[in-house]
Amino acid sequence: MSEISKRNSAGQYYVNTRLGVAKTKCDEDFQEFGTSSDIHQLLTAFIEVNAKGFRGVVVTALTGLHLNENYDPLNNFYDCNPRSIFEGGIWYALQENGIPCGKSDPLNVAKNVYQLNEDWAKGRRPQSAAIAAVEFLRIVVNAGKAKRARFIDYFFFRLWKYAESISSYQLAEIKQSESRQTLGNRLVEFTLRYPESGNLPQYLVSQLLAAVFRASTIQVAGGNESVFGTNTTSKKPADIWLEIEGDVTNLYEITVKPVSKKRLDDSLDALNSTGHIDCSVTFICRLATDVVELDVVEGSYSYKGKNFDFVDYQAFCCSICAILNDEEFSVVLKNIADFVQDMHISMRTKAGWNAFFETGI
Repeated sequence: MSEISKRNSAGQYYVNTRLGVAKTKCDEDFQEFGTSSDIHQLLTAFIEVNAKGFRGVVVTALTGLHLNENYDPLNNFYDCNPRSIFEGGIWYALQENGIPCGKSDPLNVAKNVYQLNEDWAKGRRPQSAAIAAVEFLRIVVNAGKAKRARFIDYFFFRLWKYAESISSYQLAEIKQSESRQTLGNRLVEFTLRYPESGNLPQYLVSQLLAAVFRASTIQVAGGNESVFGTNTTSKKPADIWLEIEGDVTNLYEITVKPVSKKRLDDSLDALNSTGHIDCSVTFICRLATDVVELDVVEGSYSYKGKNFDFVDYQAFCCSICAILNDEEFSVVLKNIADFVQDMHISMRTKAGWNAFFETGI
């Protein structure tokens, strides 16, 4: 095993161990950190937010401190090689313990950043979370050995409690006694208001297509993959595509943001790099608002010799809802609910689901 692999494994073991200890604790074990304490409020500010990156920065910094007592995360964050240690070790520990995280959390907010300070925090979203992460790390770094251990234990305890609150959150059940179109429209509006970086609209479309082709030889691919990067870097021809015996046919790009020519260039790059330039490509988007930059005529736009088709996201979804039978529609509803229940989906989106389907707004 290489030195890098040993180091990453040690980082993974450290986070696993700290979370294992956290699971045995309760609030009474940390009475000095009441809800009015600075430490409690700092941890709330950067742990209980939708943005995962600030949690990732702090857990990486603490792991770096454990592995090297001379490590200074505030002035040389990259000295611990955060990409390697997070992606090769910490990420696995967080996944094993059900902690919401992305594959490269610290890099999402601190790529090529060496100093973690107020200048770094400016412009981060939310900025209050970035500032809180800096303040907490500053307190930890300047603390004596015993106090530092308490701060770190409390951090992992709060991280574990946050994960528990997400996994135990109860989602409202959808009442299928309502009109099919009412439910279809409500699903669409929910995914538009809480898109989760595009994941929910893509997943809804993929589930609807999978239901349509359930009894055929056509396979729907790409829908279960998260939308965390460009198609070019992920080597996908599109967000979703259809296959017949392994041969790609239709390609679909799902977006709820304006479609720019840069987005079309990205699509062309993906088509060329994957060898699917001759396949048809359909953008499923908000037709009235997302194609302002393009001169779409009768649902089509020609760009650099390639024809791109465009259909309206809401009309597409509701039309498919209308042709599914009761069993197929029930499966779609269950799969969407399971997706929203996933630990990686934010509490804001989960609460939004209940607002839509408990009260029927």
